[in-house]
Amino acid sequence: MRLLVITLLLSSVAAIPTTSLLQTVAIDTNWLPSLSEDEGSARYVTAPVKVDEVVKTIMATGTLVPALNIEVGSLLSGQVSRLHVDFNDKVKKGQVLAELDDRSYALAVDASRAAYEGAKFQTSSYEARLKRTILDLWQTEHQLPVFQARADAAKITLETAERDLSRKQWLQAREVAAISDVQNVQARRDSAVSVLREAEANLANQTGLVSAAQADVDRARAELANAQSAAVKLEAQLHSAALDLERTKIRSPVDGIVVGRNITEGQTLATGLEAKTLFIIAGDLDRMEINTRISESDIAGIRDGQDATFTVDAFPGRTFSATVKQIRMAPQVLSNVVTYTVVLKTANPDQLLLPGMTVMANVVTHRAPAAMTVPMAALRYRPRTALASSELHPVVSAASVWVLRNGKAVALTVVKGEENGSNVVVSSGQLRPTDILIVGEKTAKTPRASGGV
Repeated sequence: MRLLVITLLLSSVAAIPTTSLLQTVAIDTNWLPSLSEDEGSARYVTAPVKVDEVVKTIMATGTLVPALNIEVGSLLSGQVSRLHVDFNDKVKKGQVLAELDDRSYALAVDASRAAYEGAKFQTSSYEARLKRTILDLWQTEHQLPVFQARADAAKITLETAERDLSRKQWLQAREVAAISDVQNVQARRDSAVSVLREAEANLANQTGLVSAAQADVDRARAELANAQSAAVKLEAQLHSAALDLERTKIRSPVDGIVVGRNITEGQTLATGLEAKTLFIIAGDLDRMEINTRISESDIAGIRDGQDATFTVDAFPGRTFSATVKQIRMAPQVLSNVVTYTVVLKTANPDQLLLPGMTVMANVVTHRAPAAMTVPMAALRYRPRTALASSELHPVVSAASVWVLRNGKAVALTVVKGEENGSNVVVSSGQLRPTDILIVGEKTAKTPRASGGV
């Protein structure tokens, strides 16, 4: 009789359209032992149906580091004369951390200042010389018209004397003028010639003096420019020496806390091409970063701004939140495994998290909307009786779950959705949020989860 019922049931299922098979159906389980609710709960390992979102995550390990970590060094060589801070000291921007012996640098500043002051005095001297040459040029240029006027007057006198001479010679040729008069006029003409030559020579000499005065002005200007350039150079050397003197006081570049100190008082620094790290300052421990390593197979699911959670061994059972800040494109290959650095940022207002702590992080790559979810074990469960008598009973679909209803194990078909490895979203017409799922069977000694894919 029971075989006949099963045969009829199989025929009914075969007649149902394929689309109807996706709807939840209840399989007759009268062939299973009938149990009360208490007996069923005692026999089976159960779990409730939950309405929750399915979250997919990627697990990674990393290390906590300060969001701002600065290495403070020294550009100068010398002996550390004073040390003002130690580990864990809070410092302000510009605060002196240590001092070098500054005597030689102070002497360099004094020498540079003396040279600069001398250059300024020399520049003043050249400025005065330039003013004097400009005045000489002015005087020489203003005397030039006088000599020009004298030359012009001598030329007019010569022209007058030549006319008188020509008239006297004309009169003497007609025996009107005496020979002595002609000779006197000729002497005046010769004297006018001499005066003109002298005036022209004086004019040429004055013109040469103007050119010489102009050359003196140009030379004085060049000397002044050279002195000014030297003064600028010496001033720069003075500033450089003063800067070196200031650098003997090693100051903090930011507000923060000293997390590293590599020098002691009295130690001698010998800097070369690279400045030695003297202090390490964590800029702000209220903000921390986590450098995690993500494999190339998982990196495609990581995006900036994704949420993450992490734990540290120092606080077992406590979960901290973080956010993906940066995905660094530089790959690292270790033992033929390619990984990428993913930086997470997290708040640390209580400063419980310390630099260097090992982190176990979970980056959320996907969130499914809230829906009905069941454990993955519920989809894998099959009753032992059904497995032993599969030739006598219908084979339940792989996408099915078993629930306890009125003390009976009832198989319900479901449609699977998103999953995260432990839970899966299901949709079903008859599965209720109040149902009790069967995920395994208990034995006399230990619970046993049975089933297969």
